Amino acid sequence: MENASIHFRNRAAKYNHSSNWVEDQTLIRRIYELSGAGPDALVLDIATGTGLIAREFFGKVKKVVGLDISPEMAQYAEGCMDEIVFAPVEELPFPNDSFDAVVCRQGLQFARLDKAIPEIYRVLKPGGTVVLCHLTAYGTSDRELAFAIQKLRNPARRNYLMPSDMSTALKNQGFQNVADLEYVTEESVNKWIDNGAIPRENMDAIRDLYRSADEEFKRIHNIRFTSDDILDDMLLVLATGRK
Repeated sequence: MENASIHFRNRAAKYNHSSNWVEDQTLIRRIYELSGAGPDALVLDIATGTGLIAREFFGKVKKVVGLDISPEMAQYAEGCMDEIVFAPVEELPFPNDSFDAVVCRQGLQFARLDKAIPEIYRVLKPGGTVVLCHLTAYGTSDRELAFAIQKLRNPARRNYLMPSDMSTALKNQGFQNVADLEYVTEESVNKWIDNGAIPRENMDAIRDLYRSADEEFKRIHNIRFTSDDILDDMLLVLATGRK
């Protein structure tokens, strides 16, 4: 498995344009709304990256802190948050009960969930809200091929997620009022795989997997082949809970 720090160092320059969901303002706004963060809230944005989620909170809450492991990604996050801290999510450098809301979009697939979820719970204040947004397979029918494609695209990935995995992890940790919200994003495969961190052979292998996919996978993902691209309706799941 590739080192996540190296992976995102290589992706930093292209990150903001590497997927449609990255700059999707409807999705970003939904994360903000689900957090319930008000003007007096202290918010932690885990895997803040280039700061696009933190920027939605910045100026609307008392303080938004971004957490990441990649200084290269953070170079693109200037002016998006009040403070940035470099540390792994498995070892959050904050006291117990520090934040009113903790959010994370597309970060925990690179983390050890058995350590990350307890840390998120620890730093949330009682009554605080967590919002975790991650790409998943749709179900058992597309899981094998979806995960094979994700592995080629993100060699640093630890976790390959099914729709209920994050909410199950939250429930097991003791979070209350746990719920899932599905969000479908139409992605250009050419754009999605040209992330600056994988070799050409991985990109070609991903295209080959799409072309050879069975009809059920193509149906579930609404795969469309154009003259020079492949379009895939990917599934993101937003898992929420309260401490």
